[in-house]
Amino acid sequence: MGTIIIALVMFLALVTIHEFGHFIVAKLSGIKVNEFAVGMGPEIFSKQNGETKYSLRALPIGGYCAMEGEDEDSNDPRSYDNAPAGKRFLTILAGPMMNLILAIIIFTIVVFNTGTSTTYVGGFSKDSSAKEAGIDIGDQIVKIDDKNVNEFTDISKILSAYYSKNDSKETIEVIAKSPDGKIKSYDIKPVFKDNMPLLGITSKMRNVGFFESIGLGFKETWRNIKLIFSILGMLFTGKLSFGALSGPVGVVKEIGNQAQNGAMSVLYFLSYISVNLAVFNLIPFPALDGSKLFTNLYEMITKKRVNKKIEEKVTVVGFVILISLILIITIKDIFTLF
Repeated sequence: MGTIIIALVMFLALVTIHEFGHFIVAKLSGIKVNEFAVGMGPEIFSKQNGETKYSLRALPIGGYCAMEGEDEDSNDPRSYDNAPAGKRFLTILAGPMMNLILAIIIFTIVVFNTGTSTTYVGGFSKDSSAKEAGIDIGDQIVKIDDKNVNEFTDISKILSAYYSKNDSKETIEVIAKSPDGKIKSYDIKPVFKDNMPLLGITSKMRNVGFFESIGLGFKETWRNIKLIFSILGMLFTGKLSFGALSGPVGVVKEIGNQAQNGAMSVLYFLSYISVNLAVFNLIPFPALDGSKLFTNLYEMITKKRVNKKIEEKVTVVGFVILISLILIITIKDIFTLF
């Protein structure tokens, strides 16, 4: 139950931050906002402040920023529909951008408190193939498959690239340097988890100062953006099955796993989900922010407006497809629990 509550609070926070991005830029752009809601469903509490109603709703599964004329016809000169394409574009873009800003802030907090990873082995996971091969704590991973390991994240990149072209039963050469300077070569067969090859090692962390942690917060956010696009690329090229995706149930399960490692692990996962939410919303698919960004950009370039009725019908179709995918993935996640 505790894990579910944490998951709901996290999801509510991410959506609220996302919608606040739309809200604040809409206000700055002069677009009329009818309601800013935290949560969905029946209204628990509301307060009217000027033209905008601020409400708290019963279901902690989302929220919204209801702009005049966004989803309905309006003759109001300050409606979303009557705003210049550039202002509409920035208003929609602000949602995903707020999720990225949140990710940078939280990544910075996590790095400042836990330090940054190094290429030195700090520990082993259960059933570690690296430990079984003879690698020790304190050893530095120098090369894998004759490719230099400059950062700890290079390990997963090299492994994934190698096993995307080779059989999972094959071993891979790992070069490690011991604390006394000796270079050793190991032939290791990684353990696969969710189709990802792992050596089963954790990094020895290095403490960092405040200003360095800010830079690393930006760097970690960018790394996660590239990781998500890489995963999307593997999905669409067939290198990764859609079964590897997780829905709400899978996310709750992972939060439970991260909670066992402490608050910083939960915060890191929150940042990762925030980046996911930002990137996912930037995809130009109907019913996502990316679709509105695309149509607004089209209007800015061509000075021609996309037919609103056609856009609304396409959005409905896109929404049905998205909900169907979420249901399918959720059912899959439920079955994997048993």
